[in-house]
Amino acid sequence: MYSSSFRLTNRDIDIAFDAGHLFLVCQPKLYLATGEALGAEAYIRWNHPDYGLLPPGLFLSFFERRERSGELTRFVARAAARSLATWQTAGQQWPLSINLSAPDLADMGLPGALDEIMAEHGLDPASLILEVPEGAFARHGESAQRTLADFRRLGFRTALDGGGAVIVPDDLLTREHFDEVKIGGAAIIQFARRLKSTGLGFVGKRVALAAARGLDATAVGVEDATTLAALPALGFTAAQGAHICRPSAPAELFGWSAPHLVPEPEPEPVSPAEDVMELHDPLPETDQAECAVETVLELTDPIVEYSWEDADAMIPQEEVRGVAWRIDRVCLFPDRHLVALIRRKRVLPHMKKAEAKKTAGKKAVAKAVIAAKEAAPEKKSIRRPPPRSITKRTPAGLVTRPSFVQFALGF
Repeated sequence: MYSSSFRLTNRDIDIAFDAGHLFLVCQPKLYLATGEALGAEAYIRWNHPDYGLLPPGLFLSFFERRERSGELTRFVARAAARSLATWQTAGQQWPLSINLSAPDLADMGLPGALDEIMAEHGLDPASLILEVPEGAFARHGESAQRTLADFRRLGFRTALDGGGAVIVPDDLLTREHFDEVKIGGAAIIQFARRLKSTGLGFVGKRVALAAARGLDATAVGVEDATTLAALPALGFTAAQGAHICRPSAPAELFGWSAPHLVPEPEPEPVSPAEDVMELHDPLPETDQAECAVETVLELTDPIVEYSWEDADAMIPQEEVRGVAWRIDRVCLFPDRHLVALIRRKRVLPHMKKAEAKKTAGKKAVAKAVIAAKEAAPEKKSIRRPPPRSITKRTPAGLVTRPSFVQFALGF
């Protein structure tokens, strides 16, 4: 556990270099086709005397802000060269990869410095793989491309590190500039568990482009057997992660071999021979006759089609207003024809009689009013303020026709 906040200074960096608080751990990389170990990747750790063991995510940005990431890269390269020399002396011909930061791609003196370090230990530069972050091309552009060209000219192997979220010039994703593409983090885990997702999203495009250009594709951060088993079908050629091997000291990885991690699919159980019916075996005569009769009956039966347009649902308008609030909208949502029928005005026989009586009464009242006006003497009109409009409110618990349709459709 770490404190919620802690302070690092340049003095801490100086002490870490001088006192040996910085050290490397390595994680093997597995070839998916054969299960063979292809090499390892080196990670830097900081054993701080006050804060304990610090992972890279807590201090790498501090080195960049203090403009000392170049010193850290040279320190990691020297430690990696010593581990390579020890492995090769003992007969283990593993390449080792180290991570470069974005500012390293703007350091024009870094290629020569790394070449001198490899020469001091009598190592071939091809045994050191330089992982270049894809974000360096967005931040430094042409200078990053020149530094990459210098690395390749000196014989170093390079890998593009990232998930494809940052646009890298298409002409750089070739065998001339990179040997492999590495994709890691939570993105690869989610992508690997997505069914038939090759070619979708940033990860899929990067893997497909790597395969088309002849580049190897390595998945970083494999944490379980499900992810590991899905990688070959997605186009990945190699993988590394805690499920394969956790980062360990370089000395502990001497003679390491990959265990059998991907189990072969078990054959499906076969039923006993007496329960299996072959396709060429004839059916019993009784069964065939019954099947023939059933088939004839099915073919000769008339086919009846029903449609909501043919239905004449007599749903009284006034009753719908009273019970609409009780109807679940899910019952009406699947078919819009029922909603259309509800909106159509329906008049029942008993409603026609009531409507005729109302109409006759209104006509009689209108005639009486007209006769009274004609018989009465003419009066002087008095100006009165217009009556206030009274909005008819819906009784509580009832649903009006427009709101019921909205309720039925779900909006």
